[in-house]
Amino acid sequence: MKRYTRTQITKPQHVGRRGVITPLAAMVLLAVMVGIALIVNRLWLDAATLEVTTCVETAVLAAGHELAADELLKEKPDYQMLMQRAETSANRALKLNTVAGQRIGIELTKDDNLLFGKIVPVAETGERRFLQTDHEPLSVQIKTDHTSRINNPVAELMSEVTRTNLGTPGTQIEASLDNHVVGIRPFENVAVPAFPLAILKDDPTGKHTETWELQIVQKKGNDEYQFDPKTGKVTRGSDGIPEIKLTGKPRRGDISDANMQILDFSSEFHSEAVVRQILTGLTKKDLKQFHGELLFEAQLVQLKCSPNIENEEQDAFQDMLGQCRICFLYTKVKATPKSYNGTADCSNIVAGRIMAIQRLENQACEMILQPGVITSRAVVLAKPEPVDNENESASNTESSADDKKQPINKYIYKLYLTQ
Repeated sequence: MKRYTRTQITKPQHVGRRGVITPLAAMVLLAVMVGIALIVNRLWLDAATLEVTTCVETAVLAAGHELAADELLKEKPDYQMLMQRAETSANRALKLNTVAGQRIGIELTKDDNLLFGKIVPVAETGERRFLQTDHEPLSVQIKTDHTSRINNPVAELMSEVTRTNLGTPGTQIEASLDNHVVGIRPFENVAVPAFPLAILKDDPTGKHTETWELQIVQKKGNDEYQFDPKTGKVTRGSDGIPEIKLTGKPRRGDISDANMQILDFSSEFHSEAVVRQILTGLTKKDLKQFHGELLFEAQLVQLKCSPNIENEEQDAFQDMLGQCRICFLYTKVKATPKSYNGTADCSNIVAGRIMAIQRLENQACEMILQPGVITSRAVVLAKPEPVDNENESASNTESSADDKKQPINKYIYKLYLTQ
């Protein structure tokens, strides 16, 4: 009888360990996926936070722009109306911007996440901080948390465990208006919104009654025009802001007969260059003779001037009806021998909008100009004085000590982010 030998088959050792390796691999894979998820969440959060910041910056600047309005020139400005306009403008700006492809989806509300106030000095530290107040507000602050999540369960879980908003980018942005303006300084690609136009400030001789001091500052000018900020149109009617009548040199007249002058900012009075400056403002190249900036801190600035407004220049002013622009004030003018031109002693800058313009029978150009309020980044602010009053505190809502010392321009403001 033939015997058969039974062969015993032994399983490989690694097959026996399969039940241990598989759960371990799953745990490692889970840990890797969690890490990747947190990294993706962090990258998304950084990008979203930047977008939220940009979005809120746009909203706070839009709100601040509404606070600097012609309403401030009236006898009793309606600050509640200005803050309502600012709230509307800020919400409109939020709706026009997106974060991660979606709208933020929040509503800005006054005294909740939209605050109005002032920047006041703190005597103890010398720093300046935001103080919420409805009394003549010049600053806006927006506080917001972006409520939408990234739909990342890891971020949701970690947020619950750590009590933090890992998937909720938020920000706090603040913008302020400052009218301690002492000059203009255009940027390389940003022109100053200014006309090359100078207006007679005052006349001690009494020859002119149509001066800025009498007609605007002392409010003796007529109030026959109004500007609608919603439509951007000029219409006849009273709005509580007086106007001044500006007249160029009449035919066979003298340069001193005019109460307005066209200033020579590297234009040499060529109509093409003057028209460009009227329509687009003053560039850094236009101010090259003043090293790119024009300051009125210590002394008068002498500028070549002409009392004649050519037809092309009048047409340019006509195209700018209702547009608020920076203008210059001059105290006196001196004629240049054997020339129709002269030199004007300019003392300050103001802002206004042309409401009407026409050519008179004596060939002089006449314009009706109403003062206005404008904001621009291309203006120079006076350096803040140090706070030396020990009793000065952040709770004081009145004008600070340095405000009283520094020049205040009620027509021109610089709007910038302060936080």
